[in-house]
Amino acid sequence: MSLVRNLVWGAALTSLGAAELAAAQEPACLSEREVTSLVTYALPVVMDSTMKTCRPQLSPQGYFATQGSSLVQRYAARKSAAWPEARAALVKLGGNDDKLKDIVSSLSDEALQPFAEGMVAAVVTRGIKPGQCKAIERATRLLSPLPPENTAELVTFVLVMADKPKVRGAVGASKKSDLPICPAA
Repeated sequence: MSLVRNLVWGAALTSLGAAELAAAQEPACLSEREVTSLVTYALPVVMDSTMKTCRPQLSPQGYFATQGSSLVQRYAARKSAAWPEARAALVKLGGNDDKLKDIVSSLSDEALQPFAEGMVAAVVTRGIKPGQCKAIERATRLLSPLPPENTAELVTFVLVMADKPKVRGAVGASKKSDLPICPAA
């Protein structure tokens, strides 16, 4: 699920300016609700970009080719409702850099949304390797019966679980996530 984590974080980094965000001392953490809003907003773009990127690798009779567009439309119906909190989360990711926060905060939705979506699409296109396309299509097909809000919460759950520290010395122990998720209250 590191692809999803990388997509969400990469979109936030790119849309806020990677150099400025990296320079910030400690970015504020995001609540699970804020992460879910970002995921809800980004999922239709992630799915659409994935389908376009994987099209040459997949069957024209496969799930993406036959049902992908309707799935993207179903998820896109929730984007507008998720945008206000997703936007606030993007601003929050600016960390301690008040200048960066001011710049992003001053952009209109009409200016920020296409920019953020374009960055998500670019991150997706760069992040998918041709050999992953069949597995991504299968995972999408398996998740497709879920309502969009459940899928967004499931992705958030996986991101939160992936961010938890592993048992010390365990095989496969990983470093902390780049996405600053607040500890559960």
